Amino acid sequence: VGGLTKLLEDLTNWYVRLNRDRMRGNNGQEEALTSLCTLYDLLLNLAVLLAPVVPFITEFMYFNLARALPEGHEMKAKSVHFVMIPEFDPEVIDEDIQRAVGSMQKTVELGRVCREQKKVGLKTPLKKMTIFNQDPRFKSDLQPLHSYIEEELNVMEIEYSTDVSQISLSATLNFKLLGKKLGKEMKNVQNAAKELSQEDLLKFEKEGTITICGFEINAEEMSLGRSIKDLTDPNLQPNGDSETLLVLDFTPDPELLKLAACRDVRNRVQRLRKEAKLNHEDPVDMYATVVEAKKDSTLAEALKEKSEYLDGLLRRHLTLEAAPAGAEVIIEESFDVDGDKVKVVITKKA
Repeated sequence: VGGLTKLLEDLTNWYVRLNRDRMRGNNGQEEALTSLCTLYDLLLNLAVLLAPVVPFITEFMYFNLARALPEGHEMKAKSVHFVMIPEFDPEVIDEDIQRAVGSMQKTVELGRVCREQKKVGLKTPLKKMTIFNQDPRFKSDLQPLHSYIEEELNVMEIEYSTDVSQISLSATLNFKLLGKKLGKEMKNVQNAAKELSQEDLLKFEKEGTITICGFEINAEEMSLGRSIKDLTDPNLQPNGDSETLLVLDFTPDPELLKLAACRDVRNRVQRLRKEAKLNHEDPVDMYATVVEAKKDSTLAEALKEKSEYLDGLLRRHLTLEAAPAGAEVIIEESFDVDGDKVKVVITKKA
């Protein structure tokens, strides 16, 4: 069950989330068909695998999915509980793809933690992210997935580096585990751990054990942290694990603020579409105007300058002018964007 739960998490939070454009046909009909067939095959097999655990909901899922199966298909039956559990096929597993996607997920998760540490939300674009990893396969694994990382972390540029000479290791003892083992020697061991050389720490990372003050310490009792040497710029935020360290650049940039405003407008428009219960393919026109601008406001100019970027975020065109008189309004709303009042109107397509 644990493995199936992890599969469901990967399906919803990664596969479906990252392939929405492909499924909608934005990358061509062939890409849409491939992604949707993959999703169908997965859901069908998932219903069969989960049937013994959640019999009723999987029966409902199966009845809907099986309608697409031709008569005589081995997975078409009167009930999901009559379908044989699919056999495991090790030959279809591509370890290179698994490693690459795992590296992408880890990078995105480390970047999200970086943003949380700086209390900067995902709607604010960042200029650059530098990723340090000494494995030469790491960069080649991530390059085909480059666009996913940029989109998930909202960064404009990603730089890769195998130069780990700038990275400094530090040791942290697990006092809870070591308390009884070390007793009164805890303080001496703690001070000695702080004095360990980079070579000692690298050896510990490789071997998993180290002797400090006569005590053998294992990987559960001492963990390693990574940081960038002489990093004094407060706008640079590092975060990493045992293999990868990334640094996000939070330096304020007027151009990035324009992109952040576009994302804010996008979120409001999408929320309005959801409120109106519109589907992706529904024929509508969308209009947005700055109706009340604060002093020295540049929002209207920023939206026009970045209109292509805004259309890309929305995956459809947003007309930056008032809705024409006589248009049949489906829904409209005014909202605040950094002190400026923006009005969005969605009408039936002219």
